Amino acid sequence: MTNTKQDWSVPAAKPLDGEVLDESPSATDNVAAQFESDLQEERDSRREERFYWIFVLVIVANVPLFGSMPSAWAYLPTLLLELVLLIGLADWLGVDRVKVLLEKLYAK
Repeated sequence: MTNTKQDWSVPAAKPLDGEVLDESPSATDNVAAQFESDLQEERDSRREERFYWIFVLVIVANVPLFGSMPSAWAYLPTLLLELVLLIGLADWLGVDRVKVLLEKLYAK
């Protein structure tokens, strides 16, 4: 059986007539990089805000939940489970500051 696949070589970039290859970024590249950086900051801040809202909802949901529990001993497993879930959520949403604080609280 013979090999029918062709090997293609890509020539090095050569300037066209009158064109100069420049390795420095253009103004458009700089603006695009700035927009990308701004977009990433906006995404990070929205994820952090989403985590804070979920955290507040967990605290608010604990009030009627703990009020309906017959024993105070049921609080501890519930709180530990919530802490583990919140640490996972903080990690998934990329909120490192909160993840570190919750891990310190969980370690005590």
